[in-house]
Amino acid sequence: MNNIRLETERLIVRPYGMDDFFAYFEYVMDPNLQAKLGLNGVTDEASAKETFCWLMKNCIFLALVRKADGKAIGHIALHPPFDSLSHDSEFQGKTGYSLSFAIATKEQRRGLMREALEALILELFQHQGADFLDCEAEPSNTACLSLQQKLGFTLWRRERWYDTELVVQVLMKEQ
Repeated sequence: MNNIRLETERLIVRPYGMDDFFAYFEYVMDPNLQAKLGLNGVTDEASAKETFCWLMKNCIFLALVRKADGKAIGHIALHPPFDSLSHDSEFQGKTGYSLSFAIATKEQRRGLMREALEALILELFQHQGADFLDCEAEPSNTACLSLQQKLGFTLWRRERWYDTELVVQVLMKEQ
């Protein structure tokens, strides 16, 4: 699964490598993006590198790379499904992934993340054995929630994760 490599009209979606760290660092340090991602602990190069390395080690961490210049401008991470989902009888015996994603502020509102997610969702359902996907976002992150809905995700429920309220949305593979 770590060998996912997809091409869309404007992007290459592929696993992150250490060579990509400074591109990641550049977009993730934007305070507007950090507020949406809840990256309050990422304050400098060292903390960004720690997060970057954790993501590379603990999930499938995919770079969104512009074809035009080969620069990583965002990411999609695939994690195990949201905890409550894995314990829900509706999802027992099914394979799922939790998606989290971000794109550089200056690249937002161009349809790039939607383009990447549509290709990845197709890959996960058709070739990687996924039965469902979930995404979480804070209720105030309306752009993220709206994108999820445009991709076909529907509200599963609201959950608390530590002291944060999250909207959990799910997309099931069509049978």
